[in-house]
Amino acid sequence: MRSTVRHVLTGTGAAAAFLLLTTACTAAGGEATPAISPAGVTSTTYPVTLENCGRQITIDAPPERAVSLWQSNTEALLALGLGDRIVAVQENYAPYPESVASQATGLKDVGSQMGFPSKEVLLSEKPDFVTGQVLDGFAFDASQGYASVEQLERTGAAVYGANLCGSTDSQSTETWNIESVEKTLRDYGTIFDVADRADEVVAELEADRSAVVSAVEGEPTVKTAYFNGGTGPVIVLAGGIYDDLITTAGGENVFPSDSVYVSKEEFAASDADVVLVGTFPGQDFASQKAFLEENFPDLPAVQAGRITEVPTQETDSSISVMVGLTKIANAIHSDLDLTVPSS
Repeated sequence: MRSTVRHVLTGTGAAAAFLLLTTACTAAGGEATPAISPAGVTSTTYPVTLENCGRQITIDAPPERAVSLWQSNTEALLALGLGDRIVAVQENYAPYPESVASQATGLKDVGSQMGFPSKEVLLSEKPDFVTGQVLDGFAFDASQGYASVEQLERTGAAVYGANLCGSTDSQSTETWNIESVEKTLRDYGTIFDVADRADEVVAELEADRSAVVSAVEGEPTVKTAYFNGGTGPVIVLAGGIYDDLITTAGGENVFPSDSVYVSKEEFAASDADVVLVGTFPGQDFASQKAFLEENFPDLPAVQAGRITEVPTQETDSSISVMVGLTKIANAIHSDLDLTVPSS
C-alpha cells in the first residue's frame, strides 16, 4: 500500500507535554464517504481520502503493515478485527480489555510502556500505516530520536492522528471528548474497509452512553474532582474527555480545564462532593484513598466516604470509555447502580 499526504492547513506547534503519557488524543478531520454495495454492505472504494489533523491523507489500498503507537489505538484496531494487519505496537501500559485480550496475544512490542520506538526500530517494521496520538510531538518527536510524521510519509506510510492532533487539544472538550473514539473507529473502518464492523462497535458504545444519559436525567449536578496522584502539588485530570465524561455523568469538574498540578490548599478548597481516583498500573488505590483521607479530612467527599477508583485506561479515548463513564455516573450519583458494560 502507498499513501499520499496533502497538507491543506497549518497550525501552531503546541508547547505542553502530556502528563504521565496517560492523556490520549481527538481526531480532527472531515468525513470520507464509503460506497454501499448492492448487498447493502458498506465498502471502501480506493483510493480514499480523509481529512486528519489539518491535512488530507489518501489511502490507495487497505493497509497490511500497521503500527500502533498508543494502547487505545491498538484496542480500536483489534475491536475491528484487524489484528492480522498489525505488525507492531507500542507496549501496552495496562491490561487489554477482555473483548480484545485474546487478539492482543502475540502482538510484537516496539518501544516500552512509557517510551516510543526509535526511528530506526519503527522504520525497520516497514509500516504502510502508522497511527498514534499528537502529531506535533509525542511518538513523532524527531528531537527525541523518533520518526517524524514527515519522515514516515516519505517512506510511503500513511500517518493517522487518532483522538488528539496537538498536545494542547486535551484541554478542550471540543477537540477531545467521548466521541473521539467513535471518530477514530469510523475512520479506521474506512481506511481498512471494515466500515460495517466500525458501525457495530460505535452502536454498542452509543447504547452504553444513552443508558447513562437516561439514568442521570433530572439528577442534581455534583461537584467532582478527578485525582491522579501526587503528594503536593497533587495531580488532577481536567479538560477534554475528563470534563466531557464528568459532565455527561451529571457532574461538574471543580478544576479549570487547563489544570494539571494544584496545591494541596487548592484541592482542599475545591469543596468537591465526589473524588474520582484515576489510577494506572503501579498505583495502589488503597494508598491513594488513605492519602486523601489523611490530608483532606474536611473535604465533603472525604467526610461522606465518596472516593471511587476509575482507572485512567477507562477514561482514555478507547473502547473502554463507556466503562469509565458508567463508573463515574455511579460514583457521582449514590442512588444509581448501573451495570458497568464489558469492554
